[in-house]
Amino acid sequence: MKEKKIGFGTYPLRGPICTQAVKDAVQTGYRIIDTATRYCNFDAIAKALVGQTRSDFYIISKVWSDKQHYGDVFKDLEFTLNELQTNYIDAYLTHWPNHKIPIEETLLAMRELQDQKKIRHIGLSNVTTRHLKKALLAKVPITWVQIEMHPFFFDRELLLFCKGHSIQIQAWAPLARGLVKEDPLLLRMAKSHKKSPSQIALRWILQHNCLPLPGSKTKQHIEENFDIFDFSLAPSEMDEIDARAILGQRRRYDWDEFDFSFEDCWPKSAEY
Repeated sequence: MKEKKIGFGTYPLRGPICTQAVKDAVQTGYRIIDTATRYCNFDAIAKALVGQTRSDFYIISKVWSDKQHYGDVFKDLEFTLNELQTNYIDAYLTHWPNHKIPIEETLLAMRELQDQKKIRHIGLSNVTTRHLKKALLAKVPITWVQIEMHPFFFDRELLLFCKGHSIQIQAWAPLARGLVKEDPLLLRMAKSHKKSPSQIALRWILQHNCLPLPGSKTKQHIEENFDIFDFSLAPSEMDEIDARAILGQRRRYDWDEFDFSFEDCWPKSAEY
């Protein structure tokens, strides 16, 4: 079902604009909604989903890096559930890694919340293969990894590692913050398929068996982004986009830990 293959990203939407955008997304057919504590839009999303059947939706949320100690994870999820007016989250992810907090501590808290049926699936965001290899040593099943992925950048090593371990990828910034619209390569393919460059970008992600999370406050764009299931990119087109994306650069932040080694990316487990 196509509504299970694409999600609606809600960053940086807030307030009435967010509520209306989510309503438009629901009307269009989106059933996967991505949010995070850091986005400060839980209440707006809750308003948009009033009257909807909860089980029809797959809601993703993320806990910020400074709230990943064992006890803080429980507090963050309690706040999340209260604000979203729900009794469970479908996917609960770390938003960014924190090299000062043992990942075993965070994952143990998530596993306990999973056992309590307050979350269904566990995941990590903005990690490298090194992070993921270390996290898997905790023996807590990881369902999702959410990473930056678009036709100007993707982490091929991580993608292949996840596929090898039956971990699914969610792609944030799938439209490269609007840069895809003027890209000559995507414009050429868009003309051939009678689609937009944005639709080409999302279809490329989809054909990598990843879940794109496009967002917009404009109903026209929300509908356009969902309309990607009536065409396919040829293998040669996929290869052409891949060749450039592999050489691209991810967006860097003051707090990212992409350069950390396996030894340094998370400390050894300690009492808490």
